[in-house]
Formats: sequence, C-alpha cells, structure tokens
Amino acid sequence: MGAEAFEIFAIKYAERSGHRGEMFVRGDPHDGPLDMDYFVWALRSPSHTIVVDTGFGEPEAARRKRTFLRDPASSLALVGIDAATVTDVVLTHMHYDHAGNLDSFPAARFHIQDVEVQYVTGRSMSHESLRHSFRLDDVLGLIRKVYDDRVVFHRGDGQLVPGVSLHLIGGHTPGQQSLRVNTRRGQVVV
Repeated sequence: MGAEAFEIFAIKYAERSGHRGEMFVRGDPHDGPLDMDYFVWALRSPSHTIVVDTGFGEPEAARRKRTFLRDPASSLALVGIDAATVTDVVLTHMHYDHAGNLDSFPAARFHIQDVEVQYVTGRSMSHESLRHSFRLDDVLGLIRKVYDDRVVFHRGDGQLVPGVSLHLIGGHTPGQQSLRVNTRRGQVVV
C-alpha cells in the first residue's frame, strides 16, 4: 500500500508569558520577553489517526504557573477525534508538557524510543537539574503501560505507518524523536 496523505492539526492547550532567562536551565544572556504555547498534534488520513504527544493537565499547569486553556485529550474533539478511540500515540519525549494524560487514551499503544525510557528511568534522574522537566507520575504511567503491553519501543528511525516515519533526533533529550508526515502538499516534519 502506498503512502496516504495525512492532515496535520496543531491544538493549543496552554500558554505562558515570561522572559527568556527563566525559560532556560542556565538562563539566557539575551534576556527579554518570551511567550510559549503548548500543543498536542493529530495526524489523520482515511485509514489512520495518530496523536503526537499528550500534554499536561490542569494541576501541573497550576504548579508550573502555566495558563491552562483546555484539556489536551478532550481538545481533540475540536477536529473530530475521540481520544478514547485513538490507537496510536507517539511520545516525542517524556518532558512533562509532552507525556501527561496517558490514561486519557485507553485504546492507544504508545510509541517511544528505547533510549528515552532508559534515560528517564536511569541514573541521570538522580540529578535534579536533569529531572526537573519530567514528572515521576508520567514516567510511572508509561511504565504501567509497558506492563500492560501497550508500549511500542523504537530503536532509531523507522516507519510507523505508510506515510509517517519516526526519526530519532536526540538533543533536547537523548531519545527525542520527530515524525516525517506525508501530506497533500509534501513532507512535513512534526
């Protein structure tokens, strides 16, 4: 079967206002105003619906002083997607703003890179400066999904479905991955 064309939806669920110096681990010498928006993504073709990242919830927004606009999972309904029926969720990495709300996707398999799970469960997390962007409950939630046979581990690049490939890019976290998506207008990287 050839690669289908996907529609891509970016759904904003939270935001924050601040300064560059407070948004980077060691500050930023070019301090100035910097706003940040938080999104989950949905990819839809005639045969497949894939959610990319699952966001965070209202309690985490309050804890981190983010403006919470809407629940990421229920926001998918804005584009006609029921989170309860989604069968594939790609977690680009395990930071709190990408990997919460896993239980909002009861039918999903979660796709993640091996090295990302090794990182968030390994010795690096004994350093507060490295673990501050992760939530233990999100990591434990993913591990529970492993024990429920609902996690698909990837080792590097590969095809998810025709028209969507995963690419290990690292950098932001060791196991960060992106997706290349076939659309009517050409290839798009998410």
